[in-house]
Amino acid sequence: MVNDEEMGSGNILSLFWKFTFPAVVGFIIAGIQGIIDGFFIGNVIGGQGLAGITLAFPPYVMINGIGVLIGIGASSLTALELGKGNLKGAQDIVHNAFPLCLFAGAILTVGGLVFCETSISLLGASGPALTFAHEYLSIIFMGSVFMVLTITLDPLVRNDGKPKLCMKIMIVGVVANIALDYLFVMRMGMGMSGAAIATVISFALPAVMLTCYLFGNKAKLKLRLKAMRFKIGTLMRILQAGLPSFMTQLSLALVLFAYNYMLLRHGSELAVSAYGIIGYVFSVFYLLFEGIAIGVQPIIGFNYGAGNYERVSKALKLSILSCTLIGAFGFVLIYLFPEIIIRIFSRDDSELLELTLRGMNILMLSLLVEGTVLLTAIYFQSINRVKEALFINLGKIFVLLFPLLFILPLFFGLDGIWSASPVAEYIMLVVVLGMLSKEFKFLKSGKKEAEKNSRFVTFRRAENPEIS
Repeated sequence: MVNDEEMGSGNILSLFWKFTFPAVVGFIIAGIQGIIDGFFIGNVIGGQGLAGITLAFPPYVMINGIGVLIGIGASSLTALELGKGNLKGAQDIVHNAFPLCLFAGAILTVGGLVFCETSISLLGASGPALTFAHEYLSIIFMGSVFMVLTITLDPLVRNDGKPKLCMKIMIVGVVANIALDYLFVMRMGMGMSGAAIATVISFALPAVMLTCYLFGNKAKLKLRLKAMRFKIGTLMRILQAGLPSFMTQLSLALVLFAYNYMLLRHGSELAVSAYGIIGYVFSVFYLLFEGIAIGVQPIIGFNYGAGNYERVSKALKLSILSCTLIGAFGFVLIYLFPEIIIRIFSRDDSELLELTLRGMNILMLSLLVEGTVLLTAIYFQSINRVKEALFINLGKIFVLLFPLLFILPLFFGLDGIWSASPVAEYIMLVVVLGMLSKEFKFLKSGKKEAEKNSRFVTFRRAENPEIS
């Protein structure tokens, strides 16, 4: 367990490794849930099944988004409160976040079951793909409370100094998903329903284990039933702090929805299947970026709250370097072995292979810069500067990506659809680099001010030993 003293004065590289490695593993494991379904459905049902899951993915992302809204909002605030030495304030946040998860899960279940088919049909989908998507989503919505709980409680338990425990719990979930997908989809022939049931169970297990930890005596942010009550002020703080990450998820859902619509309009359900495969591959690297950003968040939040700006600067630079290296690795890997990667999800469809290769060769350019853009948004969220985080998230999606997604296909067809995301990422990178340059200057000046104050206090104590 990492204590407050180590957070404030321990070696940054060591802390970075302790927090980001388990977080990365945890995010990869959690993200693999959807990829596992795609692997089994693609190999058992084929392209129509892949199209169904791809069409179902925007609502799936929205469920994740609610968990991120509560979880990242609550965890960023608890890190800042712990950095200030305010344990009671941190516990108050957790006692509002937990019942909020249960309430949100209930709303999602009811709303999702009522509107899921309508949302998919708006894309213009019909036939087997629409049927598959509805079959999958109806079960996912019934288990949405477990998804929200897992996504929310994981960063809170990490903030409690237990990153390795979170990693182990997430491993349990993904192993369960693989085993149950194999049993339900391949052995019992349950198709989309089997994949969805396996996913819900794989989220239910971590949700129960994380809940048990927070109710246990070892938790610093211990949950008590008597202390659980909604406080409007605290709830608003949680939602405000989590809003940038939620908007990222909402934007992602809207992007997926728009991509599916444009692919059906300018291509076919085969193009949607190709986009699904590309999404599965690229999501692995996106999860690596997100794992680094969320993993370093407690370090940044704690030290920013404590006024240790030099440590914040070091942690931020390490994170940027890590994201850049991972992006470069992903680019090289996909460039060298694209067909091998694609055939993991579809072995025998040559037309789907050709279409996926074309899209992947264009979209992989975004891997080189996507991590830095995402990391910068989460950095500003970690220090509770919501406006800057929202500017990055919303600017990239609504000011850049959406217009490009609808304009470029008019001139370049499907290639225009594939090109929209990389173009948006590179334009936003220029903006983000300017924001980071300004922020590093602020952290440097804050460090100098802290050193100046420290020297002044030391001098005063030397003059008057009674000063404490």
